Amino acid sequence: MRYPFLLLFFFFLVNLLPGITRAQAQKIKSSPFSYTPEAAGDQYNQRIPKKAYTVSPTDFVILSRTADNNYAVIRYGADLKPAWTTPVSLLGQETVEAFSHNNQTVLLITHRVQAEQGSQALYGRLFDVATGKEIKQTKLLEAPSKSRRLAVATSADGSKLVAYHSITRNEELRSMQAAVYDASLTKIKDRTFDFAGAGTQVSAQVQIDNHGNQFVSILTNNSMRLSVRRYNNRDNEIKVMEVQVGGVFNGEKVYVMDTYFKLHQDSSLYAAVLVAEEKKGEYHSLKMVRFDYAAGNMRFADEFRFTPEFTEKLNKATGAKRLEDIYLSDILISSEGQTLIIAEKKYTEGGENSDYHAKELLLFAYDEYLHPTWNSVILKNQTAPAAEGFAGISYNAHLTGNRLQMLTLETLKGKTDLYTRSIHLVTGAAEPPKAVGLNVANDQQVAFVKDFTTWLNERTITAVNRPNKSSKGLRLSRITFKD
Repeated sequence: MRYPFLLLFFFFLVNLLPGITRAQAQKIKSSPFSYTPEAAGDQYNQRIPKKAYTVSPTDFVILSRTADNNYAVIRYGADLKPAWTTPVSLLGQETVEAFSHNNQTVLLITHRVQAEQGSQALYGRLFDVATGKEIKQTKLLEAPSKSRRLAVATSADGSKLVAYHSITRNEELRSMQAAVYDASLTKIKDRTFDFAGAGTQVSAQVQIDNHGNQFVSILTNNSMRLSVRRYNNRDNEIKVMEVQVGGVFNGEKVYVMDTYFKLHQDSSLYAAVLVAEEKKGEYHSLKMVRFDYAAGNMRFADEFRFTPEFTEKLNKATGAKRLEDIYLSDILISSEGQTLIIAEKKYTEGGENSDYHAKELLLFAYDEYLHPTWNSVILKNQTAPAAEGFAGISYNAHLTGNRLQMLTLETLKGKTDLYTRSIHLVTGAAEPPKAVGLNVANDQQVAFVKDFTTWLNERTITAVNRPNKSSKGLRLSRITFKD
């Protein structure tokens, strides 16, 4: 099948970029907000990119850094005042690792290094979502400090988690020791993810679903073959599915540049893969596979080729000389099975303390059978100082039914604000960017903290921003969009 992108590219580009309007929004409430930015870490891969969760139609909980080695878990009510605040003090070599919630509790996981004992460990702390009282703290997993950093994955509903320890030999991943827990931090199962016979690999992606099934993804055969293994908690059955994503296709050798995985609660795992040509090092295509463990099969989307015609039109629209610095950033799946892959251009200028840039978003949509339906681009031009990285730029995406809402911090036509874009997932029809009306400051200080943005419902969001240059601090705002 021919890809509709080349025919529809400029149509959707026009739909996404025409004049900017003022969003029909009303700021219901605003209050002072205290926040201390993280001092260090991988700015490309934040350990906790989301620090706010909705817990009722009006309330939400956040994790906020208040000072060195000090955090607070806070629940805010309808009046934007804290219903409760629970301080969390960390030890000298302890850092936050994960943050999530379920209907009854809020979960914080920390990573602690005890150098004098030569060990590292993951600790889970549970807080009552109604009162903020800490109800449990327990050690989840321990390993030698010389091993790779311990890691954890949590389920979408916060009811399950898996902590795991990578066993390596000469920097090659041989196996993982894992422990699965429920929402009360009661251990369900110890298990081993054994990669013997899988060939050479250096890392693995681990996800866990709401039922506690673990999905482990590795690249084998010199990173040419994608292997996904599903482990359940009832027995020792391991279901393996594999697909060749790199190698020689039509006489051209390609290799894997980037992967992104999204776990769906119907026992399927979606994998998006960007591959590049070995000879030129240029982007070759986008591939997507659905590993359906309920049906016991794989479904493949049509490969999207980055043809010279496509890259030429895209570069003409963006002003770039070539397609580069594109990273897979999300896979969104509607309740009806429509799927959207989002890729983003992100880079630094190079050198110490250089600025971070987040630019165009590439959108690739598929129907429930993984047939391509539409493709488009959202042009944006965001810059942030090195100290902030992507904490304030890039984007937030929220899917309600088949309506996708994109929220970005941008300066358009001289106005710095949060902008919303609404896109229909089935047709690709889009509204122009609309200014929310928060009057976000435009200087070298912290102006917007994306991690605390959350949707209370389809029309109401919360955001943390600094209104103008003269503002003494940040503000927490609740914004409701009119019909």
